[in-house]
Amino acid sequence: MMLAGYGILAVVLVLLPPSATPAGIADCDLGVGNTYVGNSTFEANLNHLAAELPGNVSTAHTGGFAVATVGADPDQVFALALCRGDVNATACRACVAAAFVDGKNACPGINGVTVYEDACVVRFSGQRFMDFLSPDQWQVTEMIWVPEQASESVNAPAVGWFNAAIAKILAALVDHAVATATGNNSTTKKYFATGEEDFDPNIYGFAQCVPDLTQEQCKECLNTFLFQAKQVYFGKSLSWVGMNSVWCRLMYSVRPFYGGRAMLQLSAPPPPAAEAPVLSLEPGAGKKKSAAGIAAVVASSVVVLLILSFFAVVLFRRRSKVTETDHQLRKITRAQCLIFDLPALQEATDNFSDNNKLGEGGYGIVYKGVLSDGQEVAVKKLLGTSEHGLDQLQNEVLLLAELQHKNLVKLQGFCLHQGETLLVYEYVKNGSLDNFLFDTSRGNTPNWEQLYNIIFGIAKGILYLHEDSSLRIIHRDLKSNNILLGEDMEPKIADFGLARLLEEGHTNTRTTRIVGTFGYMAPEYAIHGNVSTKIDVLSFGVLVLEIVTGRRNLNSDDHDRGNLLSDVWNCWTKGTVTQLIDQSLEEQFRRQALRCIHIGLLCVQSDPDDRPHMSSVIFMLSRENMNLQPPAQPAFFFDGDSNSCSQPFEQPVYNRPNAIYEEDISVNRMTVTDIYPR
Repeated sequence: MMLAGYGILAVVLVLLPPSATPAGIADCDLGVGNTYVGNSTFEANLNHLAAELPGNVSTAHTGGFAVATVGADPDQVFALALCRGDVNATACRACVAAAFVDGKNACPGINGVTVYEDACVVRFSGQRFMDFLSPDQWQVTEMIWVPEQASESVNAPAVGWFNAAIAKILAALVDHAVATATGNNSTTKKYFATGEEDFDPNIYGFAQCVPDLTQEQCKECLNTFLFQAKQVYFGKSLSWVGMNSVWCRLMYSVRPFYGGRAMLQLSAPPPPAAEAPVLSLEPGAGKKKSAAGIAAVVASSVVVLLILSFFAVVLFRRRSKVTETDHQLRKITRAQCLIFDLPALQEATDNFSDNNKLGEGGYGIVYKGVLSDGQEVAVKKLLGTSEHGLDQLQNEVLLLAELQHKNLVKLQGFCLHQGETLLVYEYVKNGSLDNFLFDTSRGNTPNWEQLYNIIFGIAKGILYLHEDSSLRIIHRDLKSNNILLGEDMEPKIADFGLARLLEEGHTNTRTTRIVGTFGYMAPEYAIHGNVSTKIDVLSFGVLVLEIVTGRRNLNSDDHDRGNLLSDVWNCWTKGTVTQLIDQSLEEQFRRQALRCIHIGLLCVQSDPDDRPHMSSVIFMLSRENMNLQPPAQPAFFFDGDSNSCSQPFEQPVYNRPNAIYEEDISVNRMTVTDIYPR
């Protein structure tokens, strides 16, 4: 069983008792505030729903789908039930009733549970989860989903052919289910499709969406599952694979699992092309003369080839470096970005004058330039003319040319000229986040709304790199210097020279070449070379804590103060975390800043498995009414007699009027109760 989820809550999956079909799953929403006690009003409301909803969902006019709400806040219970489109009323009622029982037994005292049975899906929660479908909240990347697969394989003619058959039936099911958007009669259920494919063995499948989804939402949901299912079954011959969420489901099996005749009857895809047979000449009588002629021709050809090979080796040795360079350049020019000549960039930057220098890093220097048409650009002049420098250029160009997102810096083009290697980016006028936060000479007084939007924008950019782009990229050097701020203070992630591209289907890898910046590097990467998306999550957490507190993680100018992570953790455990933020913030923004500290601590936890995925981080930032789990001790925590939380702390000042001060909250290592005072 595999788990993948998008959400802010710790999720526990409980397999229900096995049956002839894939086992039922209870998905428990764990976290602070997600519990209820026995004999409470919430439990009474839940029991009322459990008694009423099975009957409501199985009536003729509901079509096997119903939502319901019982009670009033804070004990209100929301529920959804959806039966598979082929299930009759009696079986639907029984499945929903059993799902409530299974959910309460598998997740006792948890007020948010989703149960995936063979014939139905049921969710109950104390949260208004149906609001997720509203246009301003729907994001398919934030969807909590659970894939499941068979443990056994089938005896298929060829794995590749079997995979092609699976891909064909699932794609057809998705298209047909979405096409039934207006289905509301007795013969066509909205967003539901079954199919059967004539293969050896036969393949059966179904697709279904919650009827309250829009047609586009259903399409996005099922297409996401179609992509994810391929990651599960690709290269295998699994007897069944299922993708489940509250909002849609997609499944195939080599055994029939739905009732009635399939809505789609599909033929098998053509078998893979067989290799052409190798023909050999059969010598026969009277062919000796021909054979001798052939042998003479072959011998002559060999002599000629030997002579040509000699000259080819000499020429290759003389031109090998040029050939290798040309090979790299052919790859780069396929990226379809502009090619600049060196004189134009020299003129634009006043011959790379120090007056135009914007910054300097381990791989190069960045200059501001103005092109002949008046366009402002940033020119990155890579250091060194080694092969690695050219690899660095190719890496950035090929990656950036594929990526399009408002929170990533845009690449305009590149230049190669007699050992000079340059990249041309859009010019981002407000400079780096590092200068914005820590350069006091500039007199920056950011307001909290700006800082929060910067945090949220960085998170969206990282999510795009990790999950939403056509490539899967780990940046590996996220830091305040590599976050640029646009005209409207929109953050843009820059410097992809250290990006690590993960091959499709992989979640982590290892490297012997450690690159990055200390203070932002995860321990498993810095020490063991383990690379995964979670190393970017830790870097993001450090950035969040720096933004909220106005302090660098590692400050070389203040040797008496420990690292920022240790100081924040000490304040957190001592219940004095409020002194890390500006006391003049209005209550709404003060709670938001405290929540960001909480999220930052979750991201910098020592164990990478404890850190949330960026999709979950987005969910945490955008759902302020959702509770967060307590963080564990951060990475690189240095325990000592730090008095940073027992003496007045140098607080950041945000540009917000109307001071409101409240007492420090109480937090301990084990539980967090009402962490953000109302």
